[in-house]
Parts: sequence; C-alpha cells; structure tokens
Amino acid sequence: MIKKVEHVGIMVSDMDESIQFYESLLGFNVRVRANVGQKELVFLTHNGLPGFEIELIYEILPVISYSEHGLVNHLAFVVEDLEQTMEDFIQKGVIFQADKPKNGIGRKTIRFKGPNGEVLQLVEERQNES
Repeated sequence: MIKKVEHVGIMVSDMDESIQFYESLLGFNVRVRANVGQKELVFLTHNGLPGFEIELIYEILPVISYSEHGLVNHLAFVVEDLEQTMEDFIQKGVIFQADKPKNGIGRKTIRFKGPNGEVLQLVEERQNES
C-alpha cells in the first residue's frame, strides 16, 4: 500500500540553471548535492512539502543515456490562489501552455515548462485542503 510520494526525479541539462529555477520560482532549497559515478544529483526540499523531494539528475559522462527513459510527465504543485500565482509567475518570465486555467476534476489547473522541458502544473487548492 502506498503511503506517500517520496520524490520525483527530473533529468536536467544544466544543473545550476535548474537549481536556480526551483529555488527562485518555487521556493525549494538544496538539501544535498553530490557526484555519484557518472551522474550529479541534487535533492531539493520545500518547507511546505515535508517528506517530499525533487531529485535533479545530470549526466556527467553519458555512456548509456539515463534520460532515454524520459524527463517526467509532469509535477503538480497545489497553490492557494491560482490566478494570483499565475500573475506572479508571469512577472518572473513563465510562459503558460494555455491562456487561462482549465477546470480539472473539481479544481482549476494550468501547466508550464521548466528549464529542461519538464512539464509543471499548478493546481488550485481544494476548499477542504489546508
């Protein structure tokens, strides 16, 4: 039985740019950065998401491409006020994949891309989700 999501791994083409993106736009912080063989790994944490991390993976010497298995389909973040968050992100240069949010299953959502082509989604918080 699954109890929680622990982390999401994202293949990156520029580690420093990716760290900057996730720190400055989404409020994550580097927990650890290490070289392990032919990959550099960074684990990012967020104060509002205890127990969840984003793992950034950079191939230093790609012998067999780890990234051939895909970047990630998407990573979703719950926000309190979707329209306000969209305005804030647009000010920071984010280009959304649609002009306006769509109505998902019971709440509004919108997607945009991260620096490595990964699809990120903002999901408006449910009224009973706090």
